[in-house]
Amino acid sequence: MEAALGSRLMRLERSARLDRAFFFGALVFALATAQAPAPSNGPVTVGGATIASTGIVVKNTAGVTRLDLGIDRSGFPSLDEYDSGGTLRQSMYLLTDRPVFRQFDAAGKRRAELFLASDTQNGEYVIRDAAETTRLAAFIGTLGLPELGFYGSDGKSRAYLSADNDGAYLVMKDANATSRVVMGAYTGGKFGMDVRNAAGNAVWTKP
Repeated sequence: MEAALGSRLMRLERSARLDRAFFFGALVFALATAQAPAPSNGPVTVGGATIASTGIVVKNTAGVTRLDLGIDRSGFPSLDEYDSGGTLRQSMYLLTDRPVFRQFDAAGKRRAELFLASDTQNGEYVIRDAAETTRLAAFIGTLGLPELGFYGSDGKSRAYLSADNDGAYLVMKDANATSRVVMGAYTGGKFGMDVRNAAGNAVWTKP
């Protein structure tokens, strides 16, 4: 009877020691994992390319960014291309209401742009000078007619060429935006030319 009781007590003590060892082991593991840094979900770099949740950046061997594809700071998808010096030279965006394709000069100025107009959703191509002022534009106007516009260094329209089913016409304007020369197809189908004064009144007409 005593031998059986002693054997039982020994088994209980061994079980208690195992339980304590398991408890302390679990506590040490919990503390270690609580203090250890979580697995990184940040950018991953492979060669010259860095892949992140916002996109992909590709650099050359000198560490200069040459391509950036992803979501920009405004939340729009974009593709930016840079020259060997890291200057942005070409970009393509999908903005809120229109896609835009832009080209930049060596100074980072917008010099050419292709996009869909916000109001008509028609295609438009624009050429700008070094001050980023629009000087030439080709587009489909609000009347659905193809137009070619010429602008001064102040950005004001100086002339435009357009056409409809009856023919083409050219309009030239002064610095005050007054039409001074109108040449081409008239409403009645005839072709002619008007020369106008500063008030916009015709002073010579042919025919």
